[in-house]
Formats: sequence, C-alpha cells, structure tokens
Amino acid sequence: MFKKKSCLFLSICLILVVNLVGCSSGNSSHANEKVSLSELHFDTIMNISLYGDNKEELTGIIRDSYARIDDLEKIFSAQLGSSELYAINQAIARGEESFTISDELEKVIKYGLDVNEISNGALDITIGNLIDLWGIGTDHENLPTSEAISEALVGTGCSYLSLDEDNNELRVYSNKVKIDLGAIAKGYAADDIKSLILSKNPKVTGILDFGGNIMTIGGKTDGSKWKVGITDPFDNSNVYGGVSVSDLCVVTSGNYERYFEKDGVRYHHILDAKTGFPAKKGLVSVSIIGSSSIQCDALSTACFCLGADDALSLINGIDGVECVLIYENGDVAVSDGIGQYDFVRAE
Repeated sequence: MFKKKSCLFLSICLILVVNLVGCSSGNSSHANEKVSLSELHFDTIMNISLYGDNKEELTGIIRDSYARIDDLEKIFSAQLGSSELYAINQAIARGEESFTISDELEKVIKYGLDVNEISNGALDITIGNLIDLWGIGTDHENLPTSEAISEALVGTGCSYLSLDEDNNELRVYSNKVKIDLGAIAKGYAADDIKSLILSKNPKVTGILDFGGNIMTIGGKTDGSKWKVGITDPFDNSNVYGGVSVSDLCVVTSGNYERYFEKDGVRYHHILDAKTGFPAKKGLVSVSIIGSSSIQCDALSTACFCLGADDALSLINGIDGVECVLIYENGDVAVSDGIGQYDFVRAE
C-alpha cells in the first residue's frame, strides 16, 4: 500500500515566523502598514507580505507581482500546456533540434547548465521524462521498475543541450530530453519579483514565501534582521533551527516536501540523475543562504544529490553562499561562514 504525502502549501520547507516579527509600526515612521496576499502558482501556494506606508500602494504592487509570476509560469512550466517550455518539449519529442527562446528561458536554462557543470551533474534539467515516470506529488505517483527507470535515463544529460546566448538559440541533440526547470524556476521568479517590487518603491520591505523559497526584502521595519526558521525534517510542524538574515534568501530542499511511501520506504521527489531513484546521500534537508534566489534554489537541489562532504566542498568554494545540512540521523553540518547568520539549533 502507498502512504502519500504531498506538501504543496505555504511554508512547508521553511517556517518563517512572520507573526513574531510583526509590523513594528511604533519603531518606524514610514512602514506602518502591512499587506499579505497568497496565490497558487508553479503548483505552490505563494505568499507575498509587504510593509510600507500606503496599503493601497502595497496591494497594487503585490497584484502586479502575481501578474508577473503568472507570465513567468507561462514560460517555465513543464506541465502547463500553454507554456513556452511545454511547446519546446513537445517539439523535442518530435525530433526538432533548434529553438529561438525568450530571454527569461535562456537565462534559466543557462543557469541550470552552469550549476550542472560545477556540481558534476548533480543538478540535471533534462530528466523531465524521469520526473514524469515517478509522478511524485501527482495523482499518478508510483514506484517504477528498474527497467523503466533505465529507459527514462537514455539520451538525457545536459551534454545534449547547447546555448547560443547571442542569438537566444537553444539546440537539443536528443529527442529523449525533456527539460524540467522545477528546481530553479521559483528561484528565478523570486529574484525577478524582488526587483519588480523595489522598482516600484525602493523603500518597501517584506517577505516572499514561494513554498520553501524565502526571499527577504530589506530588514524588518525596526531595523533588525528577519528570523527564518528551518523546518524540522522529522516533524515538519516544528522548527529544527534558524538563521537571521536581511535582504537575503533562504532556500530549503528536503525529503519531506513531496513523497510517497511503499512497504515502509519513503520515495521523495528529489531525483538523482545518475541512478534515476530519489537521492539517497545521507541528507534529509539542505538549506542554502545567499543573495540570489535562483542560485540558492539550484544549489539546494544539487547539494542534496551530492551528499554532505561534496556539498560542503562546493558551498565553501562559492563566495557569498552558506548552507545548513541535516543528516538522516538528525545531526547537522554547516558551511564555514554560517556564523554570520547566527544559525542556532532549536532546543
């Protein structure tokens, strides 16, 4: 029998203690209003909370933000029949090889290829058919046969993709490739929306919660940092620990986000492109802290598939990025510079 758990709702990867930070209107002369609105995009309930001095303006900015997110979903979604990526994947399956793509899609595919290279293939955006085969988090999730998994991996790999950035041309050299940007698209969206918000009012502060992808805009209204809690992967109603950040993002990938169980074995949605099975490298949660959400999004998946030793080596070699890794036994490992974010483990 299958035991199914699909956690596609607000703040399931990270618990952000917004209620504890409040609006602090007594400590700020220009940020005494808060507006918080949620919508469903990218199969995730997203929440945008903004602080400023004009509620009507904040509401308008959030509405514009969700309209932009809707536009991005129509570019990046591998499931939405009207999306740019969906049409490209259909054409790849028919044997087409060359595509002129949008600036946004070019940037995200390029980032996926870059992280694939630095992570020794741990992040692979070409395994959409494997993702579909498992169907984790959908109504057709199942445990595939080893033969079906092996077949789904044939002809996949980022070596089958190339980009001509000057002409926004994507070339694909295998009709078995199906591009899936689920590991990085929300990260790009968070970066994009933060820029949009600040272009409309650079004094606005707030939080973007894109389902485990937390982006902070500025600091709290009293000038202090935001407290971002990292979900306990063994009991996602609790907090494992937390970090203090300002104008940064925190992105977590964990084996508790979307999964099913069969015969007492948990099969989660973070698939290892080398084996075709859910990644099993001794980690249950990876949190990445940095200024770029797409970077943190991509690295959280890559590090989960790498395992602790290789993940720490990778993160310690990248300026401006830190990590918190939680092992299967509940222990934790952190990158060299995590101290600047006051990481503390919950009592």
